[in-house]
Parts: sequence; structure tokens; C-alpha cells
Amino acid sequence: MIVYTHMIQLQDIHKYYAVAHNKLHVLKGINLQIQEGELVSIMGSSGSGKSTLLNILGILDDYDKGLYTLAGTPIHNLSQAKAAYYRNKFLGFVFQSFNLLTFKNAMENVALPLYYQKVGRKERNKLAMEYLDRVGLKE
Repeated sequence: MIVYTHMIQLQDIHKYYAVAHNKLHVLKGINLQIQEGELVSIMGSSGSGKSTLLNILGILDDYDKGLYTLAGTPIHNLSQAKAAYYRNKFLGFVFQSFNLLTFKNAMENVALPLYYQKVGRKERNKLAMEYLDRVGLKE
């Protein structure tokens, strides 16, 4: 079993956006450490960089300076395939809007990430129903 010092570690993360021939400095030296299983809330006023930070943590966007390690692996300029692999293996998302697949029922939506982890149909459907039951949505 591998034990990481921190599941997620950000060191001096900076992010800039180009705006009309200027650089907008959105993230200014963010340092963050999150242990495996730890629950974290990111709060701030509108425009403070919360979404930018979450996009970097979720490997949906890259950063300009600093170091981001996920489970001991440096995360920077990954291929789409590698980024998808790390998102699937280590990260989960709860979106503000539901983002459910309308052509699938609740159990199928919950089971979908397990499909990508190559869990068999019977097991993933059983797990999905257990998850739905835990949050009071089994019916």
C-alpha cells in the first residue's frame, strides 16, 4: 500500500488570463494540502478565482507557475488521455447544476463512473443502488 504525504498538494500556483493585451493574474501563489479522504470547502467572493482553482484541481485547466501533485504525481501539461486517467482514478466532481444524462435513469447516472473503472455491470448497479440508498434517493 502506498501512503502519500498529501493526496493533493499545490505549491505557489499562479494562473494568468490574457485580457485585451494584458495579463490578468487570477491565482497568486496558492498553497494547499489535502489529505486522502479529507473534505474541503473552497469559499470566496465572486471573481476571486474559485472556479479557476477547481478547474486546475480537476485537471480541466492548466496553471502557469508552481507545482501541483496528485497522489505523488506532478500534474502539468498532461495529455487528454493521462488527464482523464487521473480524474477517473483520484477525483470526483459534484457540479452545481446536475449534469445528468437525460437518457439514463438515476441508477445508470450514478453507475457511469464505475463503468469507466471497468467494474462489471452487476457490481456497479448494486453499488449505485447502495449509493442512492445512502442519500435517500433509492426510490
